[in-house]
Amino acid sequence: MTSERLGVIVEGSASEAYVFSADDFKFSFVNRAARENLGFTVEEMQNLTPWDIKPDLSRGEFLAMVDPLIVGERSELNFETVHQRKDGSCYTVAIHLQLITADGEKIFYAAVRDVTHQKQTEEALKEASARLDAILSNTTMAIFMMDDRQHCVFMNKAAEALTGYKFEETVGRTLHDVVHHTHPDGRHFPIEECEIDRAFPENNQTQGEETFVHKDGSFYPVGFTASPMKDGRGRTVGTVIEARDLTDELKARNAELAFNNALKTRVEEAMAERDRLETQLVQAQKMEAVGQLTGGVAHDFNNLLQVIGGNLQLLLKELPLDDPKKSRVENAMAGVSRGAKLTAQLLAFGRQQPLEPKPNNIGRLVRGMDDMLRRTLGEAIEVETVISGGLWNCFADPTQVENVILNLAINARDAMDHRGKLTIEAGNASLDDAYADAHPHVIAGQYVMFAVTDTGTGIAPDIIEKVFDPFFTTKATGEGTGLGLSMVYGFVKQSGGHIKIYSEEGQGTTVRVYLPRTRKEEEIEQILPAATTPPGQGEIILIVEDDAAVRETVVDLLRDLGYSVLTAENADNAMAIINSGLKIDLLFTDVVMPGALRSPELARMAKERLPHLGVLFTSGYTQNAIVHAGRLDDGVELLSKPYTRERLAQKIHEILDRQTLACAPDMPANEEGSSSADSAKRDATAGLQVLLVEDDVLIRMATADMLSDMGHEVTEAGDIAEAKACLGECNFDILLTDLGLPDGSGMDLIRHTTAQFPDTAIIVASGADPQEYIDDKEVGPRLTSLTKPYDQATLEIALRKSLVPA
Repeated sequence: MTSERLGVIVEGSASEAYVFSADDFKFSFVNRAARENLGFTVEEMQNLTPWDIKPDLSRGEFLAMVDPLIVGERSELNFETVHQRKDGSCYTVAIHLQLITADGEKIFYAAVRDVTHQKQTEEALKEASARLDAILSNTTMAIFMMDDRQHCVFMNKAAEALTGYKFEETVGRTLHDVVHHTHPDGRHFPIEECEIDRAFPENNQTQGEETFVHKDGSFYPVGFTASPMKDGRGRTVGTVIEARDLTDELKARNAELAFNNALKTRVEEAMAERDRLETQLVQAQKMEAVGQLTGGVAHDFNNLLQVIGGNLQLLLKELPLDDPKKSRVENAMAGVSRGAKLTAQLLAFGRQQPLEPKPNNIGRLVRGMDDMLRRTLGEAIEVETVISGGLWNCFADPTQVENVILNLAINARDAMDHRGKLTIEAGNASLDDAYADAHPHVIAGQYVMFAVTDTGTGIAPDIIEKVFDPFFTTKATGEGTGLGLSMVYGFVKQSGGHIKIYSEEGQGTTVRVYLPRTRKEEEIEQILPAATTPPGQGEIILIVEDDAAVRETVVDLLRDLGYSVLTAENADNAMAIINSGLKIDLLFTDVVMPGALRSPELARMAKERLPHLGVLFTSGYTQNAIVHAGRLDDGVELLSKPYTRERLAQKIHEILDRQTLACAPDMPANEEGSSSADSAKRDATAGLQVLLVEDDVLIRMATADMLSDMGHEVTEAGDIAEAKACLGECNFDILLTDLGLPDGSGMDLIRHTTAQFPDTAIIVASGADPQEYIDDKEVGPRLTSLTKPYDQATLEIALRKSLVPA
């Protein structure tokens, strides 16, 4: 009865129970809990052995494991393994195995417990502990844990590094007594006054800043948070403390405090600077607006000047030599010339003049201008030039740079009332970001700087901001247009540079100009003598111009010069003429044209149709398709409006000659293998004493250079008084004089010379026809005419002619 009851108990037990023979190891009994977990029936289990349900153990491994029980070395075995169900799934079990003798038979009894969930829980706990350890070990925050007695029970690595103590040195000790026992002034710090230790008894989180004592005895500031630590039932069992070193943070705070103290002053300075920059910006915007206006005005004005000037030149050519109307036409031509100069200055101010920038050396330009500056400024002004060594090259139009220097020098002369000292400096300069931020439209970088300084009257503070405004001048009426500095300003800005004026009343003025640096080598071009007005040889020119008046004028000019002319009102009509097959030598087209086809496209298509076609653009306004950033596109020829008959003839002749050479590159030279100018130079009489009288400095310099190249000795004079003084000091072979001189007519000087020095030959250089002076009964037979503009060849012809006896 007892055995049956025991069997029922084991069969119904929640734990798995197994009985198998020690002989064949087949299961003789498996309780219900085991069968249900494994999924086998009683009959199926009776045909199985322990290793059949243990996938991790083979028969040999199992027998070896239970052998100590069989031989009596051990009475029981406890181990963990894996059981496999009938459906192939597995679970982890803990096995208690015994070898029992019953009725003389040895059997194994195994009590098995499913520990799968337990193992999963242990692994999860282990993983969570590992993560927590990793967090606590790697965080830079120092972590301390104290029990209910405020004894230290944990410190992470950051806490050890912060305090200098290892956890083993603090375990079981009150943390306050280890790292917080003394005030920085050396006084004892009782635990009752410690904010950190109040978290536990008050059951409330506290935080703040304290001073800890390092193991080495030094003090350091910390920020802390102390929080009560509770168990699973919510009871407070200790304290968790987080602490961080505040040394760097306090330094930052002090720096921030110092910054804040200075911020008010800086804000006030910034506000003042903002007001100054706003003023500069308003000025820059005003200059930009005025520049756009002047550019548009100049465009229309140039077209008008072209019509007026062209017709005046044609009319002047048709008038008889003795016609009294000639002087009126010449006066009108002078007015056109002044108008053209005015529009050029307006375009310069508006940053719309076509520039041809190239690498050049300011030092060489200044040295090359030395003679011209001294002649222009006069003997009463001392000129000093200071050129720095290792001067960089700048990227700008050299002709315009010379104009800028000349303009500034003339302004300085006037400010000094023609007596004082002028200093021209050139050097390398760098404008940094701070300077660029303080000056709108200035780009930080490397520049070549030149400065013009005078010892004049200076500029009043209330007008210094207006000096670049167009038409603003402090000179008396009639003594200046107010466009000189405006032109300088426009050129500098168009060149990507910067200009600054420094002045003090009674102390003089300095104008500094900054032009962009370039690393390219300087391109030095040979200065050629002025060209004559070459006639045409019947070449066919296609004129494309939408303005009827301008078109009619240029047609008359070109026909008068000896060219055949075709006309078109727009680019589309011009292309139709080109496609017709007519022979055309040169395309002369305005840039801004109506219609779908633009002028640059017309030129490109025309060159494709006629490869040897010359192309010349004309315009009174540069903001168009052939000028970008104020610079002519490469390979583009431009004749700006208004242009003279001579300039038109020269430009067309240059292009046609270039096209002729391109078509016949192997054309032989003349018999001497050189130009006509070179031949004339070899034939000219050398060693003459020439008195050159010319008030225009540039013309006088160029003529003096040509005469010197021929081997003659030249004495220069700028007016009649100076010329008469020279005549009394030397015997001259030739007097070469202009007619319009500052202190009288050149004819008065000629009469004086023929009367006092009858052996001196006379050459009259004039831009007008000198026939009326040649007919003068007193001196007419002695005069030789030289028409401006002249070149070296025509000058030498005039010299030879003047020496032939009358």
